[in-house]
Amino acid sequence: MNIQMATASSSLSQTQKKIDTIANNIANVNTAGYKSREATFQNLLTQTYANQTGEATEPGRETPENLRVGFGSKVGLTALNNKQGPAQETGRDLDVMLEGENIYFRIQNGDAVNYTRDGSFEIQNQNGGFSLVTSRGNAILDTNGNAITFDRNPSEISITEAGELVATDANGNDQTFQLSIAKIDRPQSLVNVGGNEFSLQENGELELVAINGEEYKTRQGYLEMSNVDLTNETTEMISTQRLLQFQSQAIKMADEMMGLANTIKR
Repeated sequence: MNIQMATASSSLSQTQKKIDTIANNIANVNTAGYKSREATFQNLLTQTYANQTGEATEPGRETPENLRVGFGSKVGLTALNNKQGPAQETGRDLDVMLEGENIYFRIQNGDAVNYTRDGSFEIQNQNGGFSLVTSRGNAILDTNGNAITFDRNPSEISITEAGELVATDANGNDQTFQLSIAKIDRPQSLVNVGGNEFSLQENGELELVAINGEEYKTRQGYLEMSNVDLTNETTEMISTQRLLQFQSQAIKMADEMMGLANTIKR
């Protein structure tokens, strides 16, 4: 395979990955708490030609020695856009919105602790108690790291802007919990584990923060909607599809050139 064919074919597969990323963003335009992603490219350098005799440590030199040649490009990073999404009022007591970027609800997923911005909570009857869970059935944690569980099915739930949850049963008995919130300054250290839930990479760092109702707050009866910009994503999809067409045409032209060269050789 010649360099033209290799460059076009490798770039073609990577461009398809960007299209898949855009398509996933568009599919989640109405998903609560969804954060869009953006695929960025980098050069695919695969060969080095030793055509320089100088030292890489020469004064003023900032680039490696020799000539590096690549075959197209690859998706170098799929960046998570952590910008705050728009608020949507639902009036539902179990809908909770986080105000502030880079903060997440802490949730229990088996033996692991995961993170989410999706505040569409539910109450499930589990092991004789009533647990506050995500739409995927994972328990919401309090600041002690315990699942929020009620002795009786609450008839009323109130949540303050400071993240304090008070559950009142039919007899007027109250139970109070503090929602556990984590601040993750490097969102690229989050790995999607399905839906709107993330796990933290081993090298990721987080900080448990107190919701004070000022810099960070919770809003009951609201949901944070997707931060996907549909107009921008549609424009990007059209542009990327055109790029895909150009790359397909490049493969076709490279094939025709190879055929012509073989004909001349005969």
